[in-house]
Amino acid sequence: MSSHCQHCHRGKQYGHKVSHAKNRLNRIFFPNLQKLKVLKNGLAVRVVFCAGCIKRLKKDGKIGLFSLWKYQTAKVATSPVMAKEGVKKEIKAEKKVKEEKKAKKPTLSKKEKAKTTLKIEDIVGKKS
Repeated sequence: MSSHCQHCHRGKQYGHKVSHAKNRLNRIFFPNLQKLKVLKNGLAVRVVFCAGCIKRLKKDGKIGLFSLWKYQTAKVATSPVMAKEGVKKEIKAEKKVKEEKKAKKPTLSKKEKAKTTLKIEDIVGKKS
C-alpha cells in the first residue's frame, strides 16, 4: 500500500515521542490512509485517500478529478459515460431535496415574532 494520499499527497511525518519526564525519542506519524473505489473521468478506479479527503469527497461528491462512486443498476454501470451522467443526476437530485427542505421552513420576521404572544393555557394546559 502506498505511503501517501493520492489527492493531497499527505504522507508520513517525523517527530518525537515525548515522555512525562520530557525525554524525546524519534517516532513516525502516519496518515489514516484508506483504499476507496471512485470514478476518475468516468472510469471506476481504486485509489488511496486519507480520511480528510474521504470526508471532503463524501460532502462535496467530487474532489479534483475524482468523483464519488455510487452503486447503480447494471444497465448504467456497464457504460462509463452513462455511469458518470447517473452520478451527476443523483447529485443534482440530492441538491434539489436539500433546497426543498430549506424552502419548507417558514421564516418569521422580527415584527411577526414580537406579535405572537404565549398563552398560559398553551404552556401549562387548560383547566377542566
